[in-house]
Amino acid sequence: MKPIKALFIILSVTFMSSGCKKDHHHDEATPEKPFVITEHYIAGTLSPKTGSKYTSVFFIQLLKDNKATFINSSANNLAGTYTLTDTELVFEVTGGNARIAKFTLDKDKKVTSAYYKALTTEYEATGELLPVKETNELAGKTFKGDEYKMGEVSNRTGLSYSFGANAYGSGTDVATIDKTTNNYSLIGGSGFKYVNGSTVELGFVSNKKLTVFRLSGLYYYGKYQQQ
Repeated sequence: MKPIKALFIILSVTFMSSGCKKDHHHDEATPEKPFVITEHYIAGTLSPKTGSKYTSVFFIQLLKDNKATFINSSANNLAGTYTLTDTELVFEVTGGNARIAKFTLDKDKKVTSAYYKALTTEYEATGELLPVKETNELAGKTFKGDEYKMGEVSNRTGLSYSFGANAYGSGTDVATIDKTTNNYSLIGGSGFKYVNGSTVELGFVSNKKLTVFRLSGLYYYGKYQQQ
């Protein structure tokens, strides 16, 4: 065999081999990122089963070593623990502020049902397991909807919330809302809590919808669509 012809065959085989390897790696599926519970938090709502209806908001921060923090409109957060299985997440606080929250999970770790009991009182509950974000998912966004007050009574229609990086404002005229009015604490990157004396407001955004609860004499609540 002539040297030039032999060299051509060798180069052709090498090229084809390299191409096959490249295609093989290209076809390999990207491995899924393992689920880490501490990279998520619970955002949910509670409604009394009897009496005047309203919808409040709560958060559960899921920490290391199965420890957790419960946040709602109360002045003090509650320390508790949680357990996680393939199908359920259970949060519990013992002692004088005893409460338990249970969330059923599907195979994708989405919440399919929620249960909540504080002392001896059970509530209608919802919950979402949201990823903890390093960025502020509220900043620069405006949400609009209707606000209700305790007893499912309409309070303000066409209410808007506008968020800055550290503060927000609300009102029925978007053009006049001052986004520097209420300084808030960011929770999980997509939740917030504002406290000013006896007034407390907190909420979270999920799927471009903002859920808000405010304690200011009465209870006020609503859901607002991102604009």
